Amino acid sequence: MNRIAIPVFKSRVSPVFDSCARLLLVDLDQNQEIARSEILFEGLSEIERLKMLKQSGVYTIICGGISDGFYEKITNADISMIIGIAGEVNQVLAAFRCNRLGESCFCMPGYKKPPD
Repeated sequence: MNRIAIPVFKSRVSPVFDSCARLLLVDLDQNQEIARSEILFEGLSEIERLKMLKQSGVYTIICGGISDGFYEKITNADISMIIGIAGEVNQVLAAFRCNRLGESCFCMPGYKKPPD
């Protein structure tokens, strides 16, 4: 099973992970969605957020922007990050499951993917 986390603002991917108030957790098994839940991040520090991510078993975070410092803390905790993503949460999740997040319609405005 793979647990994906997506910061949510209304029905869209929250533009900045550091300040998101809600996080959607989606459990995938053999690329099929088996469960959804939500955790609240409002008022929590980076350390508290990171602890919740680890305790929740998050494997991958799909988000828009994130500060360099928080990105480093999360990736050092062995959680993978897919950044620079924008769009409706359900469409983004479907694109992730089909390996289509690289399409321009999911690219956050102004985001430039770093060279491989």
